[in-house]
Order: sequence, then structure tokens, then C-alpha cells
Amino acid sequence: MNRILLSLTSACSFALIAISANLHAAEVQPSESPDGSLLPALEKIARDDGDHIFTITEIYKGQSRSVEIREGMRCHNSYSIAKLFTVVTIGIMEDKGLLDVDDPVFPILEKEFPDTFDPKWRDVKISDVLRHRVGYGVAGFLDIDAQNASTWKERDFLKIALGEPLEFKPGEKFVYTDAAFYVAACIGGQVAGEKFNEFMVRELLEPLEFAEYAFSTDPQGRPIGATGLYISTEDMAKLGEMLVNDGEYHGRRILSKEFVDKAFARTFELYPVGKQGVAFTKGGMNGQILYMNRATKRVVAAHSYHGDVDAILKYLEEHDR
Repeated sequence: MNRILLSLTSACSFALIAISANLHAAEVQPSESPDGSLLPALEKIARDDGDHIFTITEIYKGQSRSVEIREGMRCHNSYSIAKLFTVVTIGIMEDKGLLDVDDPVFPILEKEFPDTFDPKWRDVKISDVLRHRVGYGVAGFLDIDAQNASTWKERDFLKIALGEPLEFKPGEKFVYTDAAFYVAACIGGQVAGEKFNEFMVRELLEPLEFAEYAFSTDPQGRPIGATGLYISTEDMAKLGEMLVNDGEYHGRRILSKEFVDKAFARTFELYPVGKQGVAFTKGGMNGQILYMNRATKRVVAAHSYHGDVDAILKYLEEHDR
């Protein structure tokens, strides 16, 4: 069985990282770098925090710089930042005419539903899935990072996800679950006619020149979609670079500007930072972060284990203008 199971709490995988005042951030002065890089200040915040942050990457004015705070492996689990990669891959599928994010889910996965299922599933749209508004009633449902999937009686995770009763009307209530984005990855695989991660590698990771990657999968080999994307910090930042450049990466169009605007406007795993309306973040369990500013075009990415990313976000909110 090809899967990776990690025992960690699911609460920390909630996408919107709280931005709170932090003494480290207050003590750090703006960067003196003549090119406007904030990486020296961010490095100081990280080092003052101890050895919790592994690597920080900043992309600004076309230059990518990284600093290793804690020596370790090149690639890390990006946890819930994988959800943003799923969003972008779904966007590429929409650009290619394979789906529309406001299409209903049921006709796409009809053959996968168990014999008995909640009829409210007929009203679920792909966009409800991408906004955690499927109708699930339990936060953290189908979380392989916090649960031991080998104990689940059903070995087809999709049957579990589609067989779950929906407590709320689809589109009505935000309930954060990994199940939603696992379903999203299965939808993408169905419309593409191949495994979702295979499409993602060809249409997204290779165009972004990723050096190395790996995926957690279910027993059938389908990628989880919500977590379990193992990549380097430098490569993770490239996704943000593409998004702040309206879907282009080094002169190559990867995603349409129309879908980029839609993803930011409809909060498809892109959560605002501060009050300016131009900076956004996507977080992951244990302090993974991808920060993007559409005005300054600055991107900051970090992998960590319980790193003080609140301090990093606080500093960026104050100085990235």
C-alpha cells in the first residue's frame, strides 16, 4: 500500500494562520538591503526563534534567495499548502475546458458513490469543495496526518468521503476538512483521465522547474490532494511567484489571469493578510507558510516545525509595502 501516515494534530493545518503581535518581530528593524530584500530581517526572526524553522525563501524583483536556518532534508511535507497546489491544478483543468469550478460534483463521480449516500451531494459544486463548504459537519474529517488510516474499516478513502452524511446545505457553512481536497483531487483525476498528481507534475510542477517532489496517496494510488506534497522551500515559493505574476512564470503562461483573479477573489485557499487587500497567505500544519503580495510581487516561503511564522507574517505585514 503506497501511502505515508504521519501522527500529528489536525488543528494546526487550518489554512488561515493568525497574525499576532510578537516580540521578535518588534525587535527586528527593516532590512538595509539596497535592493529591498527583507530576507535578512526574516532570518533574524527565525534564528531568534531557535531551530524551529528549516528554510526560508524570498522571491523579490526576479531574484530567489534562500537561507537555511536548520540543517536538514531538502524536501519537507508542505501539509495543507498542498491544497493550494490542488486549486491551481484544478484551475489549469478549467483553462483547458476539462471542467468548470461551478460544475456539480455528482455527475463527475457518480460511479464512485456508495449505494447509499446523502442526496445533498447532488447539490455540491466543485467550488463548494474548494471553499470547504461541502456540507461536512466534522472539522478535520479524513485527516491522514492525525489519524491512523490503517484502522479505517473501508480501504477506499473515496467511499468514506462520499458516504459521509452532509450536516449542512452545500455552500452554506465553512468546515475545514482534508476530505474536501481529497475529493477535489479525485474529481481532477476523473476529468483528466489519469491520476491527479500525474497531471499536476506535467502541467504545473515541471513548468515551474521543480527539482524534486513526492506525494502521499491512498491505497488505490490516488494522491490525497489535501496534504502529503513533499517539496523544497525554494520550489514551493515558485507557486507564489507564478500567482503574483497573474499566472505567468518566467515568461511562460501556466494559469490564466482570469482563474488567478477568481482564486484570490473567492478565497480558494488564499487568505488575506492585513488590511491592504493585496497580501495573501496559505499555511500548513506545524508552521509551513507561503506568503504572496500581489502589489510588491514579493513571495516568502518557509518550512518549519512549530516555527514562529506569526512573527514572520507580522513583519511582512508591517514592511512589505
